[in-house]
Amino acid sequence: MRVLSIDLDYIMSPSIEIYQSLYFDHNPSTRWRTLFEQSPFNESHFDMDIMEWMYCFNAFVKAIKTAKSVSFGYSHDAILYELDTYEEPIDLINIDHHDDFFGGDFLNAFENMEEALENEFIELNLHRRVNEGNWVGYLASKDMIKSYTWVANRNSSNQKWAHVIERFIPHLIQFNQFEPVAAELGEDFDHVFLCLSPQYVPRKYWHYFSMLISIYEEFTGESANVITKSFEAEYRYEEPNDEILYQCTTGRG
Repeated sequence: MRVLSIDLDYIMSPSIEIYQSLYFDHNPSTRWRTLFEQSPFNESHFDMDIMEWMYCFNAFVKAIKTAKSVSFGYSHDAILYELDTYEEPIDLINIDHHDDFFGGDFLNAFENMEEALENEFIELNLHRRVNEGNWVGYLASKDMIKSYTWVANRNSSNQKWAHVIERFIPHLIQFNQFEPVAAELGEDFDHVFLCLSPQYVPRKYWHYFSMLISIYEEFTGESANVITKSFEAEYRYEEPNDEILYQCTTGRG
């Protein structure tokens, strides 16, 4: 199965490394209000890159011409509502500022970066601790990744752990849009997913997401499948819920 995923935080390389860890909140409106009220920044400080936007635009428009299915989401882990059902291994291409194999969730709990990342992968295996930052790792933990191509920004700080990703995905391919191979993503995708990531894309750029939804609907004559749910939130309590119901005397266990 060939899958193309595009995260619009890719267009934010001029500024995303400045703000991405500041006042993070799972509610994007809260996140941006708090950041602008509590920091010296305002929205005018956070620039996007027009070349990166055009790269995403062109890749998306080309891919939807022949894609078997297309969906849109706000949180990147929403792609799993489609991919988690696949029975065949996936050749995944991800245009993204982040690798989304590791979210770095345990970096503050371990002195050693590699131990922290390995622990994150263990938690994916044991407890499905998946989120928008490690959904690719989740698929790898289920042996669903045949190959992974990450089109990364040259200044992405996540590149520091690419060598750890290679331990779990031997066929990791990483490049940026300015390398010749970036123009050869191919066509005939089984699925195309477009993600806004509103926690990482300032509100003044959200209309780019709207534009691509409109283009898809105009081109196909179909209503866009926009996923507002989060795979992480839906499955966070799955394990304790199964345990609780098993303990109940109502016959649901």
